[in-house]
Amino acid sequence: MNFKKIELIFFIAFIVLDIFLFTSYMQKDDLVESTVNTFSNNTTDSIMKSIKNDQISYSSLSTKKSSGYYLASPVKNTLRNEAARLHDVLWSYNDQKLTVSFDNSVKLKNVKNPQTTLNILTKDKTRVLYGEDYVYSKSLSTKNVVVYTQKIRKLPVYATNGQIRFNIKNGYVLNYSQSYLSNVQVLKEQKPIISQKRALIWLYQYNKLVNNSTVKWVHLAYTRLLTVNGSVIYIPTWVLAVESNSSGSIQYRRINAFTGAFMEQN
Repeated sequence: MNFKKIELIFFIAFIVLDIFLFTSYMQKDDLVESTVNTFSNNTTDSIMKSIKNDQISYSSLSTKKSSGYYLASPVKNTLRNEAARLHDVLWSYNDQKLTVSFDNSVKLKNVKNPQTTLNILTKDKTRVLYGEDYVYSKSLSTKNVVVYTQKIRKLPVYATNGQIRFNIKNGYVLNYSQSYLSNVQVLKEQKPIISQKRALIWLYQYNKLVNNSTVKWVHLAYTRLLTVNGSVIYIPTWVLAVESNSSGSIQYRRINAFTGAFMEQN
């Protein structure tokens, strides 16, 4: 048997192993998912009372359930390959992220509502690539950084991948960085998603809610799970912004929307 045939056999075996490991991971998720609905109404009410007793406040939470998908996006240099289409800018590319500086800074029409200007800018294909795939995120934006998230299967992407981050100074847009999920594929059939309220309960039970704090918002979005054979896997995730009432600092917490499992920050 020659070397090329041996190399081909090992390559195929490696791919099969990757598929087996990822399938096993999702099957494990299915087993964990069976525990999601084990709480009785009395237990839920008791936990919500404990949350309030710990001086953790929150706004109205939905009990509505929905469904979602596992998604995969191959690691590609799509933005670098298309960057030549941009005009009147300087750009650089590194680690799947495109950084763009304008020859002439863009003035915001309304500093308090930057999306008024940026919604128009993102639709200009000579200045922003695939801008129509992104939407303004008020929750993730600050005075100096305005964030647009890529939207996939009706959900935003809350990860370093799939976002445009505009840098603002003195009412002008100086530059932006962009990452993009391309060729997104559905890996598995629709799966049920836990409710917004259930996500808060799970987070509290994992002891990841700080006493004397405020849950500013609870959003459903796609976040990164793992990397398999050159593709990044994304899942629906409940992302919670928790602000300490004493220090004012904000922590972002993630709950797997399929299983209720706590997910470490990445």
